[in-house]
Amino acid sequence: MTATFTRGPWTTLQLPTGDQKFCVTGNGSLDSIDPTTGEIVATLSVSTTNAEVDQVVSAAHAALAASPWKNDGARRARVLNRYAQALRDDVDRLAELLTREQGKTLGESRNEVLASADMVEYYAGAARMLYGRSMALSDTAHAVVLREPIGVVGVITPWNWPLLLMIRAIAPALAAGNAVVVKPASVTPAITVEGLAPLAADPELPEGVVLCVLGSGGIVGDAVVTNPGVDMIAFTGESGTGINVMKRAADDLRKVSLELGGKSPNIVFADADLDKALDGAVNAAFTTSGQICTAGSRLLVEDSVYDEFTARLGERIAGFRLGDPLDPATTLAPVVSKSQQKSVTEYAEIGRSSGTVLAEGTLPADADEHSCFVAPIVIGDLPADSPVVQEEIFGPVLVVQRFADEAEAIAIAEDSEFGLAAGIWTSDLNRAWRVGRAVSAGSVWINTYHHFYAEAEVGGFKKSGLGRQQGVTGIEEFTETKHLNFDSAESLW
Repeated sequence: MTATFTRGPWTTLQLPTGDQKFCVTGNGSLDSIDPTTGEIVATLSVSTTNAEVDQVVSAAHAALAASPWKNDGARRARVLNRYAQALRDDVDRLAELLTREQGKTLGESRNEVLASADMVEYYAGAARMLYGRSMALSDTAHAVVLREPIGVVGVITPWNWPLLLMIRAIAPALAAGNAVVVKPASVTPAITVEGLAPLAADPELPEGVVLCVLGSGGIVGDAVVTNPGVDMIAFTGESGTGINVMKRAADDLRKVSLELGGKSPNIVFADADLDKALDGAVNAAFTTSGQICTAGSRLLVEDSVYDEFTARLGERIAGFRLGDPLDPATTLAPVVSKSQQKSVTEYAEIGRSSGTVLAEGTLPADADEHSCFVAPIVIGDLPADSPVVQEEIFGPVLVVQRFADEAEAIAIAEDSEFGLAAGIWTSDLNRAWRVGRAVSAGSVWINTYHHFYAEAEVGGFKKSGLGRQQGVTGIEEFTETKHLNFDSAESLW
């Protein structure tokens, strides 16, 4: 049976093409599938052994040794600025590819491409401002403290925001003077190859400084993590996998940067602007169909407004239009794959059997067995230890929890092994300050949600990660600190 959604003419990509020398491949083959229709979006050559990973890591080290890349901040800035402009110039094509491959709405895809360009521009500026410091230690002793690139960085990226979360790692890594080896998620490889192509083609980028290797996580991803020539690993993904990455990297005592899972609390106090908080609750829970690590998937609502707020939330859910993400009228897209659809649906059924369904959407009439849609669902009255409350679902499943006062709100928010993000909705700025300080989360949004800025760091507490991305810290993560000590005294003692 063929998909019933209407698609315009589409030529399946054959990747990599001959001029994409930055992408090293093997003898394997992988089809990238449109989660709306089941159509093949791209057919890619992929690696099936460790040999290709060894090849790209060696080539990256050779590129750093043979070029002035790591010591030429002005050159790095020029390359990154041109790359940002190339992303902007190609936003329409890249956004459509991203939607067809990942499934998100076309509006989200455009935002992702443009946010990627903005991230690159920020780090283009930072490439010329990676300062050290100097100091006099005595009459004869002086210190120069430098920040130097680490070397070759292995970047392992997820499928939910595949372009932006890749660029959030490679832009600061390159700005700091490193080389990068990118291993994208197997579900969304085409947008990675096409998104990297204009960067790799830049005439001032030394060949080998940006390389990509495609293949499964079990083979290629593991080979990147365990390769002794990879000096640092930047991983974004599921917490259990990230913990395993850290364990494997520890064998060679290599640096890791990890942004992992979340189960973020979004706290609505009775004195909040409820209209804005309602918009925020919908955005927090259902952006990318809930497939975002910072999703506000635990909605905490104060008792006195609980019934009103959840009733209005139900009206919003009923108004969702699930459908073709290329259609501007669509408000909720499919999840990324059939396996993800199965997993999310199983969580929804657990919630349905042990809690109260407060609201639920409907599947599109023209979906078929190839489509990966999941109807959004809002569930209340669940026990605190329910897996639907405690585990990251990565889909349009929202848990609602009541609280009586500020202390209980904090206690519920803290009842999680994760600490990636949180939201607070209140007109009392003193309360916002108190709760914001009390909640263990790397990003706390106050009267807003899901607003990210290249200038501001993000990252996780507890099992949500290690290190920080974005901002000044984001580039420093990809450096080593070196102290040069000079002493002009006539004798050692």
